[in-house]
Amino acid sequence: MESKISIVIPVRNRADSVCRTLDSIAAQVYRPLQVIVVDNGSTDGSAATVQHWASQHCDDNLSLELLSEPQPGACVARNRGLQAVNSPWTMFFDSDDTMRPGHVARAMDTARQHPDADIIGWNVLYHYGSSTALKRFIVRDIVYNNLMHSSFATQRYMARTDLFRRAGAWLPGARLFDDVELGMRLLALKPTVVHAGSDITVDVFVSEDSISAASHADISHMDVAVDAIESRLPDNQRHWVDLRRLIILACEGAGDPAASRRAADIIAATPLPRRWLWRLFYNYSRMGGRGVARIYRFITALKI
Repeated sequence: MESKISIVIPVRNRADSVCRTLDSIAAQVYRPLQVIVVDNGSTDGSAATVQHWASQHCDDNLSLELLSEPQPGACVARNRGLQAVNSPWTMFFDSDDTMRPGHVARAMDTARQHPDADIIGWNVLYHYGSSTALKRFIVRDIVYNNLMHSSFATQRYMARTDLFRRAGAWLPGARLFDDVELGMRLLALKPTVVHAGSDITVDVFVSEDSISAASHADISHMDVAVDAIESRLPDNQRHWVDLRRLIILACEGAGDPAASRRAADIIAATPLPRRWLWRLFYNYSRMGGRGVARIYRFITALKI
């Protein structure tokens, strides 16, 4: 039976966790499912682990195709997987996260209820050791909220396969905020976006080497994706990118003199009267303050 949805998972040295992810997919009540795992140059036996798992779990309604992409980078691996998709909907997922049994069913039910939808999103629960945080897929003011709150983080939505392909797929070379950058290109195509509801059906587990952790790479790695985002925004929205950069530099670059110098350069290049606001937001974020993006949107809504 031909699947209506494919789940693409890049894997690099995840032999110790990928089976947990695959088990959560096997537990889905929705069938049929096409799973595409792309081994991205693993050296720990991840590919053999996935092959063994497939031999134990796959059947006529659950297929798994294991591909190889030696060129390093999750974006390149996801693009390799997207090439093999043969279903109308695609969901990208990470190899250290899990989905609850009703996740795919809810997504596909929402697609059936909204036949004009191009993108369907949902909220997810992030796990940081002993703490958790709800991350929302925000449809309102969606371009701004994607840039500031990463609404299009990998695990928070699915989209029509053709839309991913028309958008140009993932940006090779991007290592941080690649999902936000892809989200911006998807939104540029003016898709119909639907929220699937408030129930939590995805759990994201963040660790130091997790693909979901910004701190696993030097913050300079954000530039490929963030520069691409800036180049596509209209002139009157490009200052949003500077605000996002300042928040990143404040939160992820604390104690790094290079990050401080870079933030100072951004602030100095900002025209008055926004300059003082940028300096205030940067210092507030450095002290652990949160909600800068929401505060700024409120201020701009007041038009003062």
